[in-house]
Amino acid sequence: MSIPRDVSEFLENYPDNDDDPSACENYEFYSNERRCRPDNRLIDEIHEEWMGDYDVLEYKHGYIQWLFPIQEYGMNFASQPLQRHEIETMKAKAVILDRILSSYKMMLDFYGMRLISVDSGLVDRSLPPRNYESRYRNLVRKSIPSNI
Repeated sequence: MSIPRDVSEFLENYPDNDDDPSACENYEFYSNERRCRPDNRLIDEIHEEWMGDYDVLEYKHGYIQWLFPIQEYGMNFASQPLQRHEIETMKAKAVILDRILSSYKMMLDFYGMRLISVDSGLVDRSLPPRNYESRYRNLVRKSIPSNI
């Protein structure tokens, strides 16, 4: 079975991508200095206002590539592909790493999970009375390749 092109590029760390030193929108967003598009929210506003608001997280999709940027264009063309220099700068800033962790925890919560250990990455189901079954089923259904 062949690996899809986009998966292969991801696994190989996007070997054909050039770093654009002038592009810094992801860094600015995670520094709480730039609003994401199209939702017009700062990262701290998203964490404060949307944590646990499953309807917003379910039906708004523009934010996802801001929370979890990758080194290529995705479905939100208003987001900038993550640049290599941004990765290095963001990894060096504790406040940005904390915001990335908050984004991860928010999405885990959305799918009915919680982070047990930051060190090991261990996750578990959310504590009751969370109603996550339909969102989790959607995640599992959308994650299974259609050619299986």
